Amino acid sequence: MVTFRRWLTFNGVGLVGAALQLSVLAFLTRQLGLSAAWATPLAVETAILHNFVWHQRVTWGGHGAHGETRRRLLQFHALNGVVSLAGNAGITIILTAQGMHVLPANVIAILACATVNFVLGERIVFRKAIAATVCLCAVQGLLGAPVLAADEPRDVAFISGPSPAAVAAWNAYVSTVERRYDGATPANFFALDVRRVANWRDRATSGTVPMLEMTPADAPDAKIHHWAGAIYIPNTTVQAVVKRMQDYAGRESEFYQEVKASKLLQRDGDRLKVFMRLQRDAGVVSADYNTEHAVQYRTLEATRAMSRSTATKIAEIEHAGTAQERELPAGQDRGFLWRLNAYWRFEQSGNGVYIECESVSLSRGVPWLVRPIASPIVNRIARESLERTLRSLRAFLTRAS
Repeated sequence: MVTFRRWLTFNGVGLVGAALQLSVLAFLTRQLGLSAAWATPLAVETAILHNFVWHQRVTWGGHGAHGETRRRLLQFHALNGVVSLAGNAGITIILTAQGMHVLPANVIAILACATVNFVLGERIVFRKAIAATVCLCAVQGLLGAPVLAADEPRDVAFISGPSPAAVAAWNAYVSTVERRYDGATPANFFALDVRRVANWRDRATSGTVPMLEMTPADAPDAKIHHWAGAIYIPNTTVQAVVKRMQDYAGRESEFYQEVKASKLLQRDGDRLKVFMRLQRDAGVVSADYNTEHAVQYRTLEATRAMSRSTATKIAEIEHAGTAQERELPAGQDRGFLWRLNAYWRFEQSGNGVYIECESVSLSRGVPWLVRPIASPIVNRIARESLERTLRSLRAFLTRAS
């Protein structure tokens, strides 16, 4: 009954917004002479702002704190706004191109977008639980310096952990990555070479960070993320790079700002066990983790080396930084990070070293309804996360000891 009343209120606000949108559209096209392609987005934006104010105050009640209102407005634009702008503009332009008048064409577009916008408002913009999932569920897991941190409200629903089918899909996919890692040859050493990324060495040498996103098969109710990127460190050797990374194992928080605490738990030759407190963020929600990583370095020859890091523990922290801080039991987290592997490769080239990080992680899936909108967002976050990691590592390796 509450949802039905909210639906009626939503449509009441929407009718007023639609009238406002049509009025602005008529003014812009008739009085100012703008084309439908220019006038429609402006009219839609006017209606979006009108509708947000009334949905915030009436449909879903309450005014919201300044930060909350800002978050909702951003989400409203990112979700409802994208649907309205893309749907209204696209449908209107298509129908007018077929000879229909701009105003009835826009009415059809408004009706087509209304139901989708209500669902997004009900389940995402004014309900934090799913919004948090949409924005963070597919953030890339990276060893060393995953992502930045931010405060968040702790009212996101917990889930029961990855399903057996999701774990099976993860294991099957990782086994293919492991086989290439274990059978590394000069021809298939770097993932960027295997995927034929053009001129990546030149780009890395020039100071950029060439990136590549792989596309694993879907996992049931989960998402496998696979990214690779590379940097170039001048005036050094593979042996010097590996030695410095091993010497600083457990001190990652000194040079990766996203690692809030770190500690070396065990060292046995080239095998290490490291603890790291990680923070990761997607703008509107963040998550804190206590993690442990089994790291093994492997020297192939004087000019090549590798390391593999496998997260042996990933425990989400509830109320991080407060007296109520605690690790959530396995299977009672929010599903933002379930598995995490990282594969590092080092190769001598002249007087410098190319370093590649290949990161594979598992999280809960993105809801299908918002996948077209959310996927580009999480992909951008993943890319920027890996790039920050590699840039931070380059800064650390190139600074004076």
